[in-house]
Parts: sequence; structure tokens; C-alpha cells
Amino acid sequence: MPHPVHVMIVEDERIIALHLRKQLEKLGYERTSAHTRGEDALAAINEDPPDIILMDIRIDGDIDGIETAAGIPENLMIPVIYLSAHSEDATLARAQKTRPYGYLIKPFSDRELHATIQMALERRTAERALSESQHRLSLAMTAAQMSCWEIDVGTRQMHCTGLGNFDLNQDAETVTESWDAFLERVASEDRDMVHKAFAYAVAHGEFYDVVFRSLDLDQNYRWLRARGKSFGDERTGSRRIIGMMQDITDQRLTQDKLREAMTVFETTQDGILILDPELNVTNANKAYYRITGDTEQNTLQKPPYFFSPNEHPAEFFQELFAGVGARRHWHRDLDTRNAKGNPISLALQVIAVENEENELTHFVMIVSDRTAIRQAEQELHYLAQYDGLTSLPNRLLATDRLNRAIERCEPSGTMVACLFLDIDNFKTINDTLGHAAGDQVILIAATRIKGITERTDTISRLGGDEFLIIRENIPNETAAANLAQKIIQELQRPFYISGHEMNISASIGISLYPIHGHSSHDLIRLADTAMYAAKDRGRRTCALYEPEMTANATHYMTRSLELRRGLENEELVLHYQPQIDGASGDMVGVEALLRWNHPTQGLVGPHEIIPIAEKSGLILEIGDWVLGEACRQARRWQDEHGQKLRMAVNVSVRQMQQPGFADTVAHELAMAGLPAEDLEIEVTESMIQDEVSMIQTLHDLRAVGVSLAIDDFGTGYSCLRSIKSLPISRIKIDRAFVKGLPGNSDDVALITAMLAMADALSLQITAEGVETKKQYEFLRAVPGIELQGFLFGKPIPADEVFAPVIGKSRVF
Repeated sequence: MPHPVHVMIVEDERIIALHLRKQLEKLGYERTSAHTRGEDALAAINEDPPDIILMDIRIDGDIDGIETAAGIPENLMIPVIYLSAHSEDATLARAQKTRPYGYLIKPFSDRELHATIQMALERRTAERALSESQHRLSLAMTAAQMSCWEIDVGTRQMHCTGLGNFDLNQDAETVTESWDAFLERVASEDRDMVHKAFAYAVAHGEFYDVVFRSLDLDQNYRWLRARGKSFGDERTGSRRIIGMMQDITDQRLTQDKLREAMTVFETTQDGILILDPELNVTNANKAYYRITGDTEQNTLQKPPYFFSPNEHPAEFFQELFAGVGARRHWHRDLDTRNAKGNPISLALQVIAVENEENELTHFVMIVSDRTAIRQAEQELHYLAQYDGLTSLPNRLLATDRLNRAIERCEPSGTMVACLFLDIDNFKTINDTLGHAAGDQVILIAATRIKGITERTDTISRLGGDEFLIIRENIPNETAAANLAQKIIQELQRPFYISGHEMNISASIGISLYPIHGHSSHDLIRLADTAMYAAKDRGRRTCALYEPEMTANATHYMTRSLELRRGLENEELVLHYQPQIDGASGDMVGVEALLRWNHPTQGLVGPHEIIPIAEKSGLILEIGDWVLGEACRQARRWQDEHGQKLRMAVNVSVRQMQQPGFADTVAHELAMAGLPAEDLEIEVTESMIQDEVSMIQTLHDLRAVGVSLAIDDFGTGYSCLRSIKSLPISRIKIDRAFVKGLPGNSDDVALITAMLAMADALSLQITAEGVETKKQYEFLRAVPGIELQGFLFGKPIPADEVFAPVIGKSRVF
């Protein structure tokens, strides 16, 4: 049954409101409500909307009846009938803006009231039906992304409804604007085409169908399709263009995506196959044919060739697509052959495609060529385990093999020998002959070691000039030492590198499982420690690990860290030992000698500093500091005392091997402001024997202007010819030959020979280690000789060199 009509009365006169309710009940309107204020009425409307409202225009409260009617939500579509005792034009005009459904001038009869209410309700029913129809049409047009438009050709006004009027750049549902304004938003590339299409339709009364781009509310271009026809009005002579406009942006995007997908399909580096549910190929791209070498004739309407029984068993084929059916996606790597029979590595992905009813429609297979990647992976795997130069196992693989050897030896109770080999003075080879020559030495050494070891041994290059030899089932320590000596002897045979005959030696450290360690890490570490012990014993020998070696290594590591910290904290200092003119007793020079002011051990001499510095690699940094500080001190003495002293500085073999060492010396002289003739560089005989690069460095230093001296002369093997060719200006006779003077006839003979040689070569002479007056008396008779030793003073700090004890006065 239809629900009873709910009539709301808004009347501030209670008697009138009561009378009106009686009238309504008499007319059959059983459900009524009444309010005296507009605010109360609006609140009630929102809670329980009535079917019709009888509204007195003049009511109590802040708002009158007209304002109350204006406040009713439009979407409720509630008819309002105004009640008034007056009919002023101004009041009626104001009321008209709220679109009332009628007016009743008080007093009115029951028949007038009933008729007005019924007409209002009928009108409401019709308007609601029309609104619903329009809403359905709007929804349909929105779903189709369409709008309706009309253009008056004469006025050039455009009227459009639907889609939020994206095309007219407006927010309202229905808007009107000029045709020219619309054209302004059409993309400039499409504007002329749109104008011509509509002009042709107007001129010929034809249909139009045009696609173009236009700006929307967000100033983004949308693709639109306009279709319609031009119509003429014979009565008025006017013409109109009427039609529909559809937003086809999504369609265009879909088309673009399809084109992009097709472009990708044809240009991607991966092969793509489309298969029907029966697994026959329906389409294949160019990359597939390139990867597999197959032809279109042999591919289409057939299963992929690499699934043939000749290539793989039927189980493989079944497993592949069974996996796809279960997971809708499947992938695996496949090693197979291309159509020409060449091996290839493929990565296959198979994707099942279903329709909206979850029915399988086809498969997509992506075929990626991983042949190059697989080869690269194999190469990387090789490089990860083998040395690139010698093809021997590297540290990683050697460690793994050592672990396996330990596992095999545990049940049998036998031993595993771990030999750590290091080529002696290998850096000198690299620095003098170049890295290519060094590589040749490594290759020859690797070949020789492999040649004299057993097939079951592991020969590994750990890096640089270090090798590791692993032998299982070794009976005792002697057998391990014999193997090491055999390798050392093999490497002592001459090496021929780039036309040069070279003598190479090696030092080997030995550790044994389970005597010395139980893990590969410990065995390699302990063998390394033993190798350094072998080097300390004079090189070209082997050493079996002993526990005290670890203590020595720990001491070395501790001292290395302390020395580095000492260099950073400026704990290194120079002391200076006077050099005396033999005839006059005057101080003519000093030799700079390194000391370490250790924070807990006091002053440490060079006999401990230099070996640590050489092993730790600090020798270059320390050597450069000594050179610079000596130059600066010599200059300070000149500035403070007005006396020039020759500054003698010992340099290491590593410094002499550094490219541009002469430039370094020149730089330090310039920074200190010291004349080059006031600096003397001391080198040892062993540093310059048959070393072409060293001799060149001596010439470079001489070109800088410094003087050169051979220190500890007589302890090496220099011949007269080699000394003659060197740009030296001084020899320093080693203290070992001075010690026996004047009583030891052999020492006297040797000293006499050295003095004669120096005189023949016009070389200056300094005798070191002069400690007694007898030695002094014997040597001072030599013309031009200089003397150095404890007799004249021990090495002292810089601020004591010019103290009154020595000064410039004669010693004797």
C-alpha cells in the first residue's frame, strides 16, 4: 500500500496551524507535522523529509518562510506551497526564486487547499520521473564517456551536457560557451582539422566524424571523438550542429599500449612465443628466430623445436606445462642446441593466460639467450677459484682443498704438510725490470714447482710472489723439509727473462697438520710465520714452524703499529755524529742518524727501527721524513750559527728504487732553502751492484748537485771498474777495517790499498769507527782524510752539536 502523505506545516500562529491541521485531516491527510520557526523546520526536514510543505511566508525566528524554503536541499525535491495573507509583488518576486509549487492567499477553502496539494504532488511525481530518466541517461552517457552538444551556427554558441563537460573546461553539468573559445583549447596541431570538418558539415548538411585532442579541467590533453550532423530550420533559416562527443582517451592509450607491445614484441632481445592450449606456436618474434636459428616454416603451428623427443624426454615436456597449469607461471634454465646444432643456454618462462571465465586461452613463452651470461658465469667461477696469471688454484680454492685434505687425514692418522713459499727480493725485480718481467718469473716458478711435485699435490698462488704447496700423507717433518729444499734448489737454477740471466731464490715456511694446527686458517698462517723466520735466517732456505715464531711475529706486529703511531705522533728524531777534518780537527760535517723516542722504552736506535720499517712498508715514509728534516736542520744551523756543515744522510734501497727520487731530493732542498752542495747522500755497495736503475738514479742525484758517498766501503764486492763508472765523490771505510789499526797488519794493508784506490780515483775518504787515539794518530797522517767515531763524539741531538764541548774548536 502507498504510504500516507506527510504534510509539514510551517506557521507561527498556533491557532491557524491547528485549524490547518483540522482541514487536512478532514481532507484525508492523516499524517501532519507543524513548526513555528524556520530553523526548526529545516532540522526536521533533514531527519524526516515530508512529502509536501505548507509554508507561511512571515514566520517567527531569524529566517522567514522564503529563506526557509531556499534552505531545503534540492535533491529532496519537496514541493513548497506558500501561504500568505498578502500578495505584494515584491514578496511574490522573492518567493518565485525558490520555485514554489503554488500560492494560497489566506483565507482559502478546503477545495482550494486540496486541489493545490494534489496538483503539487502530481507535479512532483512527474518531475521525479523526469529527473530519474535524465539521471539514467546521464549515467549511460558517462559510462560511454559521451556528452551531447549543440552549436548554433549563427550565434556560434555551443551548448553541451554530460561528462562534467571535460571538453568545455567547465564544472557544471550543462554549460554554454562560444565555439571560438572551445577551439582555443583544441590542440594546435588538430585545430584546423576540426574547423574544416565542422565547416564542411555546415556547408553540405553532412555527417561529421572527427578525432582530436582538447585540454581538460586539469590542463591535460584528452582524446575526443565528435560525431553528428548539421540541421537547418526552414522556418527561421538558422542552422545547428547537433551530435555526441566521446572521450576516447582510454581507447587511444590502449591502442598505444598495443602498438608499444607489438614494438616490444618485435624489437626485444628476448624471444617470445605465443602458444595455443594444445601447445602449438601461433606467433613468434624475430628474436626467437635469431636465438634459435629456426625458421617460420618450422615453427608455426608446431610445438617449439627444443621440446622434441630428440632433444629432451617427454617427461621434461610434461613437467614444464604441468608446472604452468598449477602455478600459471613457470620458469627454468635449459641447456640445449640451436637449429644448427650449436650448444646454447636458454632461460625459459611460460605464462598461462586466461579469459574472464578463468578459461585457458593461450600460453606466452619468453626465451632468453643466456649463452653469453653462462659463459661469463663459468669464467667468473674459474676466476673466483684460479689465479689469472698461472692458472693455479687461488687462496680460496687452496683453502678448500686444505680443508678436504684435513678431513681425509683424520681417519688415517697421517699428516698434511703446508708449505708457504715467497720469492726473495721479488719487488726489486718488478721495480727494476718491470711488472712484465715479474710475471715471467712467477710463471716460470709455477711451472718448475709443478714439475717437481706430485700430481696429487695442490700448488696454489696466493697472490704476488707467494705460493702454497699442500701435500697429504707426509710421514714426518724431515720429508716436508726435504720437499721444501727440493723446491728451493729447483728455483735456484738460472731464470732467463727478456734476454737477462737472473738468479732467483725463495724462502719457505712449513706447518704440519695436526702437529701445528687443526684448521686451514691456522696452518696457512703458521706456515707464513715460518716463512718470515726463514727470511730472517738469510733467505733461500726453509724453516719449520716453532711456537716462538708466533711470539716473534706478534712482537713485530706490535712494534710495527707502535712505529706507525710514533711517526704520526712525531716521536722520531734525528741525532747527529760529527765528522772531523783529520788534519785540523775541525768539524766539517755531520751524519744524520735516526732515533725513536719511544714513550715507554726511551731512545731506540736504527738497528731496531730500520728492519721494522722495511718489513712494514714504512721505510719510504720515514726515509722521506729523515731527508726533509736533515735538510731543514742544516739550514737552521747556517742561519743560527753562520757555519756551513755538510749533512750526510743514509738512504734505503726502497728510496733509491722510487721513480723520481732525485726530484724528491731536489724538492726537499728547495723547501728547506739548503744549497745542494751541502747535502751528501750515502748508499751501500750492495745497493748499486749491477743495478742499472740504481746507477741512473745516482747520476740523476749528481745532476741535482748533491755529493754521493759509498757507506761501509769494503763490505761489498765493488770492483775498481764499477766504482770508476759511478758519479761518487767519497768512500766511507767501514769500521771493521779501522778496528784493528794500527796493530793488525792485515787491516793496515787493506786500509792502505783502499787509500791508494781512492787517491787514484780522486775520491774523498772518511774513516768510520775511530775510537782510540792510536787509530786517530795513524789515520790523520793521510792527506785530506775525514774521521768519524766515538772518539770525537757520539750521535747527539741537534741543539748540542754547536755546544762549547765541540763547537768549531779543534779536538786535539
